Amino acid sequence: MSSNISSSNRDLVLAMWKNMEEHNIPALTKMMTDDFKLTILPASLGIPVHNKEQAVKLLSSIFEKRSNIQTTPNEWVESEDSVAVQFTVTATLANGSPYKSDYMAIYHFKDGKMVHMKEFLDSKYLSELHSQE
Repeated sequence: MSSNISSSNRDLVLAMWKNMEEHNIPALTKMMTDDFKLTILPASLGIPVHNKEQAVKLLSSIFEKRSNIQTTPNEWVESEDSVAVQFTVTATLANGSPYKSDYMAIYHFKDGKMVHMKEFLDSKYLSELHSQE
């Protein structure tokens, strides 16, 4: 297949990040299929798989706690229907403290929309962060 397919998927990820940086929930919702799933890993965190409605609710709660979100991609791996990317997110927490964390995500697409996102978190950092909130 042509590399235009994977490039368009990369464009979808970049558009999703832009919508997250702008806290644009309606635009994010439109980018997801009706059967969208969000899987947050590692599994040892015990976080259940989120459906579209639950994922949107989770994003809304994150946006209440973070501002000035910036996402910087560090490495991309692409295939016909998926994109894997290691990236860094910086933001300002509601209390004014800086936020910086590394992530790894695999985005799966169908018909130009995101059908599944698997996000690997820095579980130690986020556990410490949540214990302070």
